[in-house]
Amino acid sequence: MSRRITAESNARLQSPANSTVDRGSIRLILALVWLGLFSAWFYSFGLPNNRPAERWMVWSALPFDLLDLLDPPTAEPPALAWSWLNLAQRLPFLAVAGFIWTAAIGMGRLELRALRLFSLFDRAERLFFAACLGLSTLSLLMLGFGLVGWMSRWPLLIAMLTTTLMELGLSWRDHRPVAVIGSSNDTDRSSSFGWIVIGIVTPFVFCMLLGAMSPQTDFDVIEYHLGGPKEWFQQGQITRLPHNVYTSFPFLTEMLVLSGMVLYGDWNWGALAGQATIAGFAPLVAIGLYATARRWFSAPAGWFAALIWLTTPWVYRISIIAYAEGGLACYLFAAFAIALRVVWPDEHASQTTAGDQPRPANQPLALYGVCGFLAGSAMACKYTGLISVIIPVGLLIVGMSVPRSLRAVDPRRLVLTGAAFTVGVLIAIGPWLLKNTIETGNPVFPLAYSIFSGNGRDAAMNEQWKRGHSSHYASLSDWIWDWPVKLTDVVANNDWHSVLMFAFAPIALLAVWRRKVWLIWAFVGWQFLTWFLFTHHIDRFYVPMFPIVALLAGCGASWLWTQTPGRWCAGGLIAASLAFNIWIMQNIGGYNAGRTDLRAAENLVVSPSQRWLNDEFAAGRLPTNFKVLCVGEAALFHAKFPYVYNTVFDRSLFEQCFADKSPEESREWLRQRGITHVLVNWSEILRYREPGSYGYTDFAHPDTFAKLQTAGLLGPSLPLPAAASFVPVNDAKRQRVADWAPSLSMTLGDRSAIKAVQVFPVRL
Repeated sequence: MSRRITAESNARLQSPANSTVDRGSIRLILALVWLGLFSAWFYSFGLPNNRPAERWMVWSALPFDLLDLLDPPTAEPPALAWSWLNLAQRLPFLAVAGFIWTAAIGMGRLELRALRLFSLFDRAERLFFAACLGLSTLSLLMLGFGLVGWMSRWPLLIAMLTTTLMELGLSWRDHRPVAVIGSSNDTDRSSSFGWIVIGIVTPFVFCMLLGAMSPQTDFDVIEYHLGGPKEWFQQGQITRLPHNVYTSFPFLTEMLVLSGMVLYGDWNWGALAGQATIAGFAPLVAIGLYATARRWFSAPAGWFAALIWLTTPWVYRISIIAYAEGGLACYLFAAFAIALRVVWPDEHASQTTAGDQPRPANQPLALYGVCGFLAGSAMACKYTGLISVIIPVGLLIVGMSVPRSLRAVDPRRLVLTGAAFTVGVLIAIGPWLLKNTIETGNPVFPLAYSIFSGNGRDAAMNEQWKRGHSSHYASLSDWIWDWPVKLTDVVANNDWHSVLMFAFAPIALLAVWRRKVWLIWAFVGWQFLTWFLFTHHIDRFYVPMFPIVALLAGCGASWLWTQTPGRWCAGGLIAASLAFNIWIMQNIGGYNAGRTDLRAAENLVVSPSQRWLNDEFAAGRLPTNFKVLCVGEAALFHAKFPYVYNTVFDRSLFEQCFADKSPEESREWLRQRGITHVLVNWSEILRYREPGSYGYTDFAHPDTFAKLQTAGLLGPSLPLPAAASFVPVNDAKRQRVADWAPSLSMTLGDRSAIKAVQVFPVRL
């Protein structure tokens, strides 16, 4: 009897059901161990961009800073005090941004209808892809209007209103219950959970919008992301700006900023409307994450992915600072999401041949074209989209169109698939490449100089560009040893990371969808490798991969949520990390004017020298024909006086004016351009001359200015306020300044300082 019981017990233990239970328990234990170990490792790092702060220090300050959100401390000066009444100042910008988004969605929906893809997507997917298509189309429309000099609001307004009204009419005609094709593998009965997620992320999105409608402080943003559109708006046409090489980049997101300026009728305040427009990429990605995860995984996976994405400090940062990475991240994910439709077709759309595994059925060629257009739009945001999106997505969709049995290959279909994808890419990025080809002879100017050359460039300038925009290693061993360091930076060691991303993403490999998850992880791996191999390792450059990581994290979190002990651990980690992330956003996420008066906020961010010149020019205390030649200064978006300048990677206008010229030749050069003053920003020039920086022409030196004064070309420098004239420095920097130009060093009280900015009148 006992032997029979023992045998039955052994049989039960060896049964498939018990084996499954054991494997499930092992996976759960592995997930919880990873969650604990990774979280401990993550919070062991410091904040490398805000040294000497450490992450553990945040927890002690967290309760008090969270209370400050409810009861802000008294601001100094009082003009910067927060008030809900100041939100009324933002309403015009929100109205313009809302109109741009409405028109873009209308354009995108019309495109889906024209391509006969409208019914292929469910409602969430349709909203996501229509917005992506429409925003890219709108940017091309703005580019076209700008190139022909139609910088008035009316051409743009008429085009946007026409498409919006057309789509409203078609939507009204089609207003009936829509049968969704293959919307998801589960129903959306988790609506209560969804509403909880929406309630959590809404304050995050609100704060992103407030931050986006703030005057900008980042150097790259005010130098060219906003500076280029400002110059085009002022001159009434998009032309080449040979003094700002960055404005030859493809400018998808910047065209949206320019649209805000044109519709608002002002470059300064219209930029805030444009910034609010591109901040909308963050919630748009969240919609795409929800729609994609719901189709291929589950609705909770979609909600978790959206939650993790929108509460990540990096997402907040690229939303409130008008970088191109927000748009690039959106189009990277959109192109990949369409590619998944090819890789994993709906069950009713798959086909199997004898001796072959299920392969994708023939999808509409238009779908491949849309995929190409979205991938090309990624490159239209930033050149890096070529290697991070177009190449991998193109290889993926074309490769998955080839049956494993070569006998079943349809060459015609394969060619048409590749052609449709290529045409879509060219429609999105082609106008930018054509513009550069006409202006410079180089479609990807200023890149690929050794292949295409480029009007206005030479070998020395190209070498300076390459030196400043590539990673440099002394030896192969240094390169090998650095990749785990950089991998650690991408995963954990950065101020604006969220622990939720890589805490949950690997757990997706333990879920029932792990075969699909491997493909997504391979795409993430490609993103890291291209960032590591082909960029100069700026941290925000890897942020566009984070929507893919958030998709994986949503899958991992939703699987863990189904396990009773896993739910408590996951919930606790999410709650704690949300509080931590709020602190990061609040304190080091970037400048957010919030509910302060906008004019007071603008005065706060403008450099002291530019603020003084703005005030003097507006008050009429400068000559009526005042125009300044800027040396070293290129971040001039906030300047409200006439100026000319060049970036560090362009030919020096100062050198062209004075080097190897007689005094009369220099005066004629200045007279032709109407220049009355010369501004030199020594602080910026010294920054460029730092070890490992870009370098700067040796001609821009205090001795040169002394010689020009002796020659009677320049007068004594204007008496700027001390805050605009001098800047404190540490001993190391003072020593470098003393070695290069001792005349710039001085002492203010008991502190070391240097001359920061000088303005010299021109003697014509």
